[in-house]
Amino acid sequence: MAKQNSKPSQEMLFGNGAFNRQRRYFMLMGVSAFVASACTRPELSASSDTSSTATKRVNHALGTTDVPVIPTRIVVLDYFTVEAMMALGVQPIAAPGVLIDNLLHLPPVEGAIADIGVPSNPNLEKIAALNPDLILTSKLFTQADTYPLLSQIAPTVVLDANGHTEWQKLTHLCAETLGKKTAADQLQADYEAKLQTIKLQLGGRQTQVSVAAFYPEQITTYGRESFIGTVLEAAGVSRPPNQTEGRNTQVSIELLNEIDADVLFVIEPQSQTELADSVRAALEKIKVNPLWNQLKAVQNNQVYEVDTYWFGVGYIAANLVLDDLAQYV
Repeated sequence: MAKQNSKPSQEMLFGNGAFNRQRRYFMLMGVSAFVASACTRPELSASSDTSSTATKRVNHALGTTDVPVIPTRIVVLDYFTVEAMMALGVQPIAAPGVLIDNLLHLPPVEGAIADIGVPSNPNLEKIAALNPDLILTSKLFTQADTYPLLSQIAPTVVLDANGHTEWQKLTHLCAETLGKKTAADQLQADYEAKLQTIKLQLGGRQTQVSVAAFYPEQITTYGRESFIGTVLEAAGVSRPPNQTEGRNTQVSIELLNEIDADVLFVIEPQSQTELADSVRAALEKIKVNPLWNQLKAVQNNQVYEVDTYWFGVGYIAANLVLDDLAQYV
């Protein structure tokens, strides 16, 4: 098979996002009683030291919620929002552990961030036991039937943005919720300044850039509607024909030439996880395939291995990608 549409690459790295709805229904029913009782317990002492209980009203994808003006115990359910928060200088008390394990480009954290399960199926009992004062997520990861239960645990804001292509919007929505607008504006200004520097460095050259990741059973390339697609388009670089549209595409080994370009960036996770190990092994396997040496980028020594920040998903990752472009392109 030549190629077919693929699910987002982040799902391959961080787990399948699809729900078994019947299973989830019974899970939600099973934890409802626990959540309801947990919400009546007094908060942990760490969260009761706040000097103000003032709230503000926030409109979001699934409704309107009154949230603390200065939240101190924030649980995050998805990887888009994790990076948005940390770019704004705010650390969550809990997040999907697989994110912290794999997104090594995020800034160092103080203390431990509790693991609340995979983004598509978080551990609601554990979230309730943490006594958060705010739950943050994006609309790609929180279904309408999950939202009411989350709202029983703590005020829940579902950011109305697609983090794959609207990661800038998502960061600014997160900033509005957290009272960090000035920080978000500075992130945007710094990013725009770096983009201009890259464009000047390229000097109008139409260098074609390809981005791919190798998995045991497939090659995935990243198109215009992915995080990396938005960054490369903003930087003004051209892309191979099969990377000018869509989010990502699976390419067979027999059509390896379709990933070729002037410069090829290969995403190779550096985390010490089982999936990262399998991706690195798949890359080493493809390098001994005779078709690999026929690629123009390989022959010209223009293949560069980069870490998972090329998957995204925010200003921290985008600036690191621009650093790579400045160095290699």
